[in-house]
Amino acid sequence: MSFDFFTPRMAQFFHHNSFGYCLRCPRTRHMHLCFGNLALVATTAEFQEFRRFIEEEHARNHSAYRDPEARCIALRTPTDRMALVLSWQELEQLHEILENTALLLEVEALLG
Repeated sequence: MSFDFFTPRMAQFFHHNSFGYCLRCPRTRHMHLCFGNLALVATTAEFQEFRRFIEEEHARNHSAYRDPEARCIALRTPTDRMALVLSWQELEQLHEILENTALLLEVEALLG
């Protein structure tokens, strides 16, 4: 999949905070998750898979770190010897974006 970024004025925004945002492209229907200096363009299924991964990491790291700003949480990637390194505060904000977006997607599906 190529990264196909666009002007977000026509996009459907789901959630944003000081760390990033999540929206859906009206043309491709892909989810665009931008957080910190990283971006993920994903199908809805891929978005849900990433959300579950972050939910597991969030639960596993919930009380492990005393300094919320220290970047000491390494999230593995499919690439060998590469990880996303976040602070607890960043992981918390990423988790918030993903969970609120997932909730809105669920409501959207129910309203159909």
